Amino acid sequence: MTDDFTHLVDTSDIMVDVTIRLGRTRQTVAQLSALRADDIITLDQAITDGVEICIGDRVIARGELTGDGSPDDRLCVRIIGPGEAA
Repeated sequence: MTDDFTHLVDTSDIMVDVTIRLGRTRQTVAQLSALRADDIITLDQAITDGVEICIGDRVIARGELTGDGSPDDRLCVRIIGPGEAA
């Protein structure tokens, strides 16, 4: 059935916003307003937990942070598996 629809919609023209979630924290406005350069915000997960790859609020995959190896070593995400089942 998928083949029936591929000719109807050119998916190469459909853009979606992808969000990479590193983790979460909850802070008061007072705590946020007190933040200064070099302060550290602790998130709710370990470095080894990886990141969530999301479209909207839905987690579609899991990934890990990496560099692209270029001279300026841009931040990238390597896909390591599917998102959690809904």
